[in-house]
Amino acid sequence: MGCKPSIDVHVEADDIQDGDVVGCFCGGISQGCMGRLKNSPVPYILRAPTGKKKEIIKYSDIEKFKEIDDHALNVPGSALKSIKSLTKYLVAICDTDKEKVRSFFVWITANISYETSNNKGGGESLTDPNAVFRRRAGDAVGYCNLFATMCKSSGVPVVNLSGFAKRTDHDPEIPYTPHDSPDHAWNAVFVDDDWRFVDCCWGAGYEDETGYWVRKYEEFWFLTDPDKFINDHYPWTSSDRKINNNWQLLKQPITLAEYNKLVKLEETAKDWGLDFSHKEPILIFRKEVHITITASILVRNITCAMETIDHVKMDDYTLVYQFDTLTYSVQARPPSPGTYVLRIYGKKDGEMSQPAQLMVKYLLKCTDVNNYVKSLPYVFTHAQTYHVTLHEPNARELPAKSKVKIRLSSQYLRQIMVENIPLECDENGTWEGKITTPQSGDAIVIYGSTSDDANGKFHSLYKFYIVDKKPK
Repeated sequence: MGCKPSIDVHVEADDIQDGDVVGCFCGGISQGCMGRLKNSPVPYILRAPTGKKKEIIKYSDIEKFKEIDDHALNVPGSALKSIKSLTKYLVAICDTDKEKVRSFFVWITANISYETSNNKGGGESLTDPNAVFRRRAGDAVGYCNLFATMCKSSGVPVVNLSGFAKRTDHDPEIPYTPHDSPDHAWNAVFVDDDWRFVDCCWGAGYEDETGYWVRKYEEFWFLTDPDKFINDHYPWTSSDRKINNNWQLLKQPITLAEYNKLVKLEETAKDWGLDFSHKEPILIFRKEVHITITASILVRNITCAMETIDHVKMDDYTLVYQFDTLTYSVQARPPSPGTYVLRIYGKKDGEMSQPAQLMVKYLLKCTDVNNYVKSLPYVFTHAQTYHVTLHEPNARELPAKSKVKIRLSSQYLRQIMVENIPLECDENGTWEGKITTPQSGDAIVIYGSTSDDANGKFHSLYKFYIVDKKPK
């Protein structure tokens, strides 16, 4: 057709109305190769979407999506004879392309299982949409092809994209290079006057670090915002670097080198709008590192876990502080030089009964430690609840029969006690006091209360263990 590049948009004969054209959408209106689909022009000009996902999915959409989701999750056997019959059934209650895309995404993520082998089924490729549809199994390309086939048959403009993706087992020490082949695939659809990303494969589940497929529906990968999508999806073709930039759908595209340096944020961290002070996945430091987390919504009970690369747990050498309602700090103090893995978890406010969700994972490279390496104090969850900052002591083990200064701050607590010894509070909300530690083998706990009543309820904040050996 003399236009490059192009997007083939297929429409079933039964769906063609007056003014509809099956053909190529490319370049721009001025090139004279702009077809019409349902009497609406579909531009190929790539740009950043004009609105965020939360702005284009309004309350009315959410209510309609509930109906569409139920419809897609309860497809009768009579509609499963072919992709065409399934698509016709799914779009029967849809009024817009956005609703059609929603129905396809929900059905595929609920019914197609990930299969790492492309050699099953008598030699028929699992990337073929009909094979994926029948076998309910496909790799990332298979998900894309099935989704694209359903979109095309219902008149929704769609493209298949491929590139580099940071999976669960992604190793930041092995960066992607221009010589690597793409290892993942996803789609872009044109809805509400913008191109938007859809990843049905990751929406259906994930491979854990052992390579086992875990089915888990993830809403995040439906019409994902480009600024969040780029964190772990980089479009790549070695033949045209301009395509790599354009299909990021960003106002300022990033390079492959910049992509490699972005720490992989889990869906929860991106969905909750968390900002981490350290943007790169590999942190090189001496003695200890502090990572600040700023949230845009209430996130409760942030915890972390540290281990060696040989999976030896080092949780005693980590500590989490909550400075205010939306700001946290994670402290890691490895006991010896070496490489460690630090995972940070959290719970969304109102979902405290749910298990903590992984938010981010860092690779720590500690080059030097103090002569006397101290494990960090044991922290109870109420220390975060009441935004307590422990200034000193900063070690889990305290020497026996010694004078120790206790100093901490909190804007919410009205009383703080070390065992049965009350601490004094100054005008800045800092509590101080000195205690004499008991004999070796015992432990002491710092308690806090939000009540002025001496008989009010006290909560455990920090715990220390008493040992014979004194710090050098």
